[in-house]
Amino acid sequence: MRASLHGVWGCARGPVTRLAPPTRLVAGAGVFGACMIAPAATPIGSASIASIALSWLLACGVPWRVARASLLLGVVLILPYAVLVAWVGDGGGGVPVEASWWKPAGFAVRGMAGMLVSIGTVTALTASDLRNALRLLPIPGMVSAIVLQIVHQAAELGGETRRIASAMAVRGASRGRGGWRVLMGLPTVWLPRVILRAERVGAAMEVRGYCEQPVTPAEKGELRAADLIAWVAVAVALAASVALRWVKVS
Repeated sequence: MRASLHGVWGCARGPVTRLAPPTRLVAGAGVFGACMIAPAATPIGSASIASIALSWLLACGVPWRVARASLLLGVVLILPYAVLVAWVGDGGGGVPVEASWWKPAGFAVRGMAGMLVSIGTVTALTASDLRNALRLLPIPGMVSAIVLQIVHQAAELGGETRRIASAMAVRGASRGRGGWRVLMGLPTVWLPRVILRAERVGAAMEVRGYCEQPVTPAEKGELRAADLIAWVAVAVALAASVALRWVKVS
């Protein structure tokens, strides 16, 4: 995905973006949980996971360019593992071919759905919305500060990685034997920069008193009818996923 992480945050324009920030964050977590709970190794389970993820993307109004890039990224990242799951699966153990292939297919569907739901939640929240949501929810202030720093530093490290890759490409390091040498030596260059940046951020947070500041009460958010409808819809999705899991187990 070539778009910067800062550009992806808050780019959605669907109905979910008009909800309160805490509702958006909790609803995204609930939809993600529903996708993880539903049994993916069955046709009805995979169909329910795919429908929940697709409904969330449509409700968030994720731009097509972001959805397309996310699908391509998911295929590149998840498809090899699904093939590996199929290869090391219990084929030849008396299991029908159709049933044995549902395990890797369900793995791919669950992984793709989890990634798309996460990206949809990111597009429905701006950085300030995430901060407000973490502040209004019953979450410790230190945890909120760490999460916000992780989000900020992830975007910064992504941009730094792109700049390093561009500099190596300009110098011809991405061609021939030089490309392999750079690839093998990249951890010794990139990882120390990540560790140094993390140490600087930790020192800055300590200087600013993040470890000593008192816990301030969060402001009360006003829930509207749309927020209540969203809570009910997410609860129904979670209940349906639990029911599918229980039926599969029993």
